[in-house]
Amino acid sequence: MFDLSFVRRGGRTVIDRRLFAWPFVLTRSFHIDRDRPDRLTVIVQTGSGAVHGGDNLAQRLTLGPGTAVSLVSQGATSVHRAAPATRATESVNLHVENGASLEYLPEPRILFPDAALSQTIELDCATDAYALIFDAFTMHDPIGMGRDFRELASTFCLRRSGSEPLLIERTRIYRPERSIFRGHGAFGSAFMVLPPGHDLADLQEKLTTALEGIRGLYGAATTSPAQAGLGIRLAALELRCIRQAFESVKVIYRETLPRSLNKLSL
Repeated sequence: MFDLSFVRRGGRTVIDRRLFAWPFVLTRSFHIDRDRPDRLTVIVQTGSGAVHGGDNLAQRLTLGPGTAVSLVSQGATSVHRAAPATRATESVNLHVENGASLEYLPEPRILFPDAALSQTIELDCATDAYALIFDAFTMHDPIGMGRDFRELASTFCLRRSGSEPLLIERTRIYRPERSIFRGHGAFGSAFMVLPPGHDLADLQEKLTTALEGIRGLYGAATTSPAQAGLGIRLAALELRCIRQAFESVKVIYRETLPRSLNKLSL
C-alpha cells in the first residue's frame, strides 16, 4: 500500500500524510520546477524492483485544494512470470480537489514472457482541477526467442467531483500473437483532464503536430466525453519514442496550467 495526501502551505505543496509498505519506498521530495515553484515532485521507488506473479499493489493519492504534484517512478518496472491461473494486480486511486494539478507519470512496464498484470486507475478530478496520466508498456524476452506475455488488462475510469463515470476505457490482451503488434514494440496512452473553457480542438492540433514529428511513432489524440480533456494513444517501434512522445505531451499540458499562482483556486 502506498498512500499520500498533499496540502498547500506557505505558497507551495507539501505532504501531510505519508503511509507506505513493502515494496514501496519514498525518500525525499523536491520543489524543482521554475515554471511552478509550488509544484512538488515525488519519486516512488520499489524495494523489489519488479512486479511478480501474485503481487497485489495499491496506491492512493489525495491532492488538496490548490496543490500541484508531479509523481514519477525510479525507472521502468519489470513484470515477471505469473504462475498459471494467477496474475499481479495493481489499483491506483487518484483524488484531485479544487484548483489542484496532478501529473501521474510512472515509467513504462516491461512485460516478460508469461507475465500477467491487471491494473486499474481511477481518477476523481474536481471540475476546475487538472490532471495528466501516463501509462505505457513494452515487451522483452531475455533469451531473444520472441516469447510474449500472457495477459495485460488495463482500466482507466474518470469522474468529476464524485459524479458518475465520464469515461471508462478498458484494454485486455490475452496470449497475443506477435503479428497483432504490426512490428511495434512499445505502446502508451495518456489522458489530459482539463477544466471547461480550454480550446480542445487547438490542443488536439498541437498534440497531433508534436506526435507527427517523432520518427518511429504512430500517435493519435481525441477529445474525451463531456469535453473533459483529451486522450492520446501511442504505438512505437521502440520505447524511447514513447518517452519522447510523453515529454511532448507534458510540455503541452503544462502550457494549459495557470501562469500565476494567485490564479489558483483555493
